[in-house]
Amino acid sequence: MKTNHNFLQSLAQKCKTQFELQCDQLTVIFPNKRAGVYFADYLAQLYAQPIWSPTILSFEEFVEQKQNKHFADDLQMIFLLYKAYKEIVKQPEDFDAFFPWGEMILKDYNDIDNYLVDVRHIFRVIKSQKELDEAFRHLSEKDQQTIQGFWKSFLPTPNKKQNEFIATWSILTELYDRFNDLLNENGLIYKGRMFRDYAEQVDSLESSETFWFAGFNALTKAEESIIKSYLKNGNTDIFWDVDAYYYNDQNQESGTFFREYAQDEHFKPSISRDLKETIGQAKLEIEILSAPFSMGQIKGAAQKIEQLSLTKAEQSELLIILTDESLLQSTLHALPDQIEHANVTMGWHIAQSRAYLFLSKVLALHDKYQSNQLKKIQHKEILALLEYNDLLAIDSDRISKFDVEALKSNSVYQLTKNAQEFFPEMAVLLSSVDSVQDLIVNLIAFIKDQNLNLLSDIDRSVAVLVHGTLKRINTAMQQHNVQLNFNSFYKLFLKLGSTLKLPLSGDHKQGIQIMGILETRNLSFKHVLVVGMNEGSWPKDSSNTSFIPYNIRKAFELPTVEHQDAMQSYLFYRLLHSAENLWISYNNISEFNHNGELSRYVRQLQYESELSFKLASLVNPISAGTEPVITIQKRENVLNGLNEFLVNEGGTNKRLSPSALNTYIDCKLKFYFQHIEKIREPDELLEDMDPSLFGNLLHGAMEHLYTGRQHWKAEDISDARSSLDQAIKQSFADQKLTENNEQTGRQIIAYEVIKAYMERILAFDEQHAPFDILGLEATDYFVDFPIETMDGSVQVGLKGIIDRIDEFKEVVRVLDYKSGRDDRKFGLMFDLIDGKSNKRNKAVFQLFYYCMLYKENHPDIKKPIQPGLFNSKDLFDDKFDAMLTQTIDRKNRPVLNYTDFEEEFKDVLLYLLTEMFNPHIPFSQTEDEQKCQYCAYRQICNKG
Repeated sequence: MKTNHNFLQSLAQKCKTQFELQCDQLTVIFPNKRAGVYFADYLAQLYAQPIWSPTILSFEEFVEQKQNKHFADDLQMIFLLYKAYKEIVKQPEDFDAFFPWGEMILKDYNDIDNYLVDVRHIFRVIKSQKELDEAFRHLSEKDQQTIQGFWKSFLPTPNKKQNEFIATWSILTELYDRFNDLLNENGLIYKGRMFRDYAEQVDSLESSETFWFAGFNALTKAEESIIKSYLKNGNTDIFWDVDAYYYNDQNQESGTFFREYAQDEHFKPSISRDLKETIGQAKLEIEILSAPFSMGQIKGAAQKIEQLSLTKAEQSELLIILTDESLLQSTLHALPDQIEHANVTMGWHIAQSRAYLFLSKVLALHDKYQSNQLKKIQHKEILALLEYNDLLAIDSDRISKFDVEALKSNSVYQLTKNAQEFFPEMAVLLSSVDSVQDLIVNLIAFIKDQNLNLLSDIDRSVAVLVHGTLKRINTAMQQHNVQLNFNSFYKLFLKLGSTLKLPLSGDHKQGIQIMGILETRNLSFKHVLVVGMNEGSWPKDSSNTSFIPYNIRKAFELPTVEHQDAMQSYLFYRLLHSAENLWISYNNISEFNHNGELSRYVRQLQYESELSFKLASLVNPISAGTEPVITIQKRENVLNGLNEFLVNEGGTNKRLSPSALNTYIDCKLKFYFQHIEKIREPDELLEDMDPSLFGNLLHGAMEHLYTGRQHWKAEDISDARSSLDQAIKQSFADQKLTENNEQTGRQIIAYEVIKAYMERILAFDEQHAPFDILGLEATDYFVDFPIETMDGSVQVGLKGIIDRIDEFKEVVRVLDYKSGRDDRKFGLMFDLIDGKSNKRNKAVFQLFYYCMLYKENHPDIKKPIQPGLFNSKDLFDDKFDAMLTQTIDRKNRPVLNYTDFEEEFKDVLLYLLTEMFNPHIPFSQTEDEQKCQYCAYRQICNKG
């Protein structure tokens, strides 16, 4: 007869053999509920007729039945602990500062009770070295040395942090007592204390019932004491799922606890009876896949499932273990089509759900804007909420309309009431509140009023879980007089995202099973796939989040890192008891939080066992391909678009600006996208001060300041300083950057910088007064520039807006304001149109272009035309002069009159325009990728 290596199935067979039709006389206690569900199913399969089932309980349910208190959930405990803490400490920390170490204390209290440690003893030991010597006289010399070794670096002269540590520990005994008193007053209890209380009562047990304890590995001292008390009674047995492979090897951590229990007279007989030899005896195929990142592993798992070709009935024998719960959704999406049912049984952190992320963003807004009572919110933050429009049943057309209206008015900030009117579905969430409790009430009402049927199963479950959690927080705050500010509540909500888990549970009878590591306890499957078997994932990195130092934990036999490793090791090795196929994948890429190493459990199995392994690697071949070169030939349709800039008999509506020509010089392809294909950059709200926006603000402010007066004397300029702020504010308003004359964020900085620039320009003008303004931001300068093409003579339409034209001492000055790092020096004239030259000066090209426009529009002018540049790079120099200078071979030549350079500049411009309209020269990409970094078309080109 073939040996049954399925632990729960064989236990069911024992139950039938021993009790036949009277199984109701038996109570079976497992480590968790899940094992009981599978056991009941296996038992039912053994009977052809209905029978009374045994009483099947988890150990926690079993002990809970023995007392009359209710389990306190995590929130109840942390609030009660904080209440006790405030009663004891004169100057208590705020709740959000208390929360993390409060969680740590609760964990330590639970461990202390679960392992029946004398509370006052352990706290006293850590507090005082002198008391430590007296308290440990009953311990062995080795244990005393272990504890004293820790304190050598701690005493006798503690530093400030050590004093704070001791001060914290000085209240923990009193805090423990007061905390438990508060729990008793509320009829509550926590798991560790419940097991401790029952373990201390159970010695006087007298019962005629039959009890089986089954599937345990790492027992707490309280659990061990309870089981032993029942075993002494005589109507109790305990069954172990243990294999000789790791039990007989003293170096195998998987067998650590079994070897310890075998030294105990109460456990030794049952361990000897249940010891099996399965690992290495049965035929087991083990495959290890080394793959890059999680998706590579998930795809590999999907391929393995396809290879197994399991029938619908056989699929329930397939288990996928995810060492990282964040892989769940990707795994579900990647499953092959033949998998009809995938049953998930694992805890899933709600922080990954859309419902939780949405509410987190709402709380972030209340935290951020509480100072203005949520009257105004950034438009982009409202859009961030509307990314979850499916949860709110808001259609995308309404969102688009809202966004378009904001773009038209450049509403960087939205009045909250406007957003509430536009989206009444979010009105209650965006309502101004005076307290956190009012906000919690609004959140509870919002969730309650939602049509949860519109949500996905997970989001609906998360919404229900969060709704209940918020109600408990609200109740606890009222009952225990805990006040939270908005920032504290936001932090608490973020913490809940990483602690609250959605208990996903599926149908174990059909379909494949997907579980976390802990969920596999006691269960047996023929086909096991483990995704993410990395060192640090299984075994998981053990962090010492405890107030109790490692050596003290060890001396008092509290769980340590070694304890956790032994538990995790056993969970892995017991999979080998019944599996026929074991497929393992791991991430072979080392990242900042992953080491790229296969778990040591698998390495041990490779080196120590005689099992055979099939190794495989998933490789994504990477070839250094050449970047595609994009060139646009000037075929008929392209030439037609380009020819729109030519002057025809009816004139031309399209003309080339200096910025368009600069674009062509920098990158011909960008010019093609922008001016021929008319692929416009997407409209965006103007909030951050990019160079273009900053320049527009400066130009606008100077125009507003000088508009209305032609002749300017020094005293006029002095008087104009009083109008600086008004001119700047008007320029901001022109760009739709302000509301009610208010600047926010970087706008305030930009405002002050622009004001400083303008003050320097006014200082320069004051020194060069009087002068006459001839034009400000002049828009009517057009030129029809003749060129020769293959089709004959044509004229190119040119245009330009000149920042400022004035006359000073019989000289016409063409002036430009530049807020960037532009230079007033230039070299060869041809360098101004050489896109490959690092000496190209765009600003100088633009100024000569403006001078050409002015001269062509005033052909009879006799006065000198002098270009000038107010560049921020030199503006604050005491010797600043707006004049341009040509430097060739270290010889400087000031540009006193455009006419001296006119012929050379027009030749350069002719060359540029002739090239542009040459049908044989295509529109090509720039070779300078630095120009691509901030280009709106870089995604088309795949450059930059």
